[in-house]
Amino acid sequence: MKFRLAAAVLVSTLMAGTLMAGLAPAGAQVLPVPPGWQMERVVMLARHNVRAPTQSPEELAKYAASPWPDWPVLPGQLTPRGAALARNMGLFFRAHFGGRGLIQEDDCPAPGIVVIWTDLDQRNEDNAISTLGGLYLRCLNPILKHQTDFSKPDPLFHPSPSPSCPMDAAGNRAAILARIGGDFSSVLREYAPQLTKLQSTLCPPGVATPGRACGLAAEAPDIVPDPRGGVAMKGPIAIGSMASEIFQLESAEGMSVNQVAWGRLAGDSAVRDVLKIHRLHTDLMEKTRPIAQQKGSNLLAQIVTTLQDGHKFPGAPNIAEPVRFAMLIGHDTNLANVAGLLNLDWEIPGFQENDPSPGGALSFELMKEVRTGQRYVRLNYYAQTPEQLRQATPLNLDNPPGMVAVDLSACSAQVRDRACPLQRFVEIANAAIDPGCVTIKR
Repeated sequence: MKFRLAAAVLVSTLMAGTLMAGLAPAGAQVLPVPPGWQMERVVMLARHNVRAPTQSPEELAKYAASPWPDWPVLPGQLTPRGAALARNMGLFFRAHFGGRGLIQEDDCPAPGIVVIWTDLDQRNEDNAISTLGGLYLRCLNPILKHQTDFSKPDPLFHPSPSPSCPMDAAGNRAAILARIGGDFSSVLREYAPQLTKLQSTLCPPGVATPGRACGLAAEAPDIVPDPRGGVAMKGPIAIGSMASEIFQLESAEGMSVNQVAWGRLAGDSAVRDVLKIHRLHTDLMEKTRPIAQQKGSNLLAQIVTTLQDGHKFPGAPNIAEPVRFAMLIGHDTNLANVAGLLNLDWEIPGFQENDPSPGGALSFELMKEVRTGQRYVRLNYYAQTPEQLRQATPLNLDNPPGMVAVDLSACSAQVRDRACPLQRFVEIANAAIDPGCVTIKR
């Protein structure tokens, strides 16, 4: 199936020579491959890069007193800058993993070595093509695919309720409320400073229209059934999460200081502070255990299966050579689901802890100790920092994105060089997965 023409246009939208370079490396470095080990395979779960808000201007108008900034694309679509940022990450991955002997750095890879599987949303397709534009722009060998049936969601990224995985709304609602003391009163008190700041940003005194509910007060707090399965949140935390993420995207899009949050939040630190609400919303709605199992079990099962057998990756050709660089391009919710299942933590400088930020990728890296034949899995998280996003900074080995090692706490007793033995990793992952929510062939 051919990708949309718009995606090809985005790939060709390369950043001009005015891009800033030479900035200091961002964040902690990931560990090198230990002596006597070799890297065999990487399975990467990535979020698309910068997109326009998914809500229409009419929907957003309900929550703010001032007009929201205009975006160069339709709601929810990857922006040209987002495409260029995705290409930058592709360029870095080629240099980084090529330098570690995993993939070809100076030439095209052999067929089947590099495979990218993407969700059906246009922003994901465009992001996948742009990433490939950085990895191997002139090569035909890498395979870039998605589900061919557009009439239903891809079950890896958007699993649907089933008899074995019902996504019970009442049960999910109860599980969320149990984590916050039975109702919203405790979290509304705890996060009052950030909520107050968001309210004054959305609807400052003298700007808001008298007599109209504005900002966080537009909805009462509640957990309600989601027509797609499971539950959705309404009220101040949900609205605050949406607004703070939009401010993050405005900054990453390179909007002027007067456009980012209408100039009412003073710099990156203020935006980072209100993103605590987005982090809270993501944690409750994506990492609460039954929800993480319902929405993330299929993805984690796919990751585990591909680590064990490189021939078992969607879109991989039926040839003798197994995939070495396998990338799943989805959404921040997918990253949060898998992180919740495995109890993972990371922090990229400038972002909140565990923020699946624009273009971020969680990498499962399979390595082999040559002498013993023992295989290990090491986890890393890669993401451009807020400044690198805002400046569209070129990336290379001397100026990498933010990248941090991610510990698997359940493997702490067996860990070696911050890597978990493959067999133990499989045990931990399978214990977290709900088999009733797995539809892939294992």
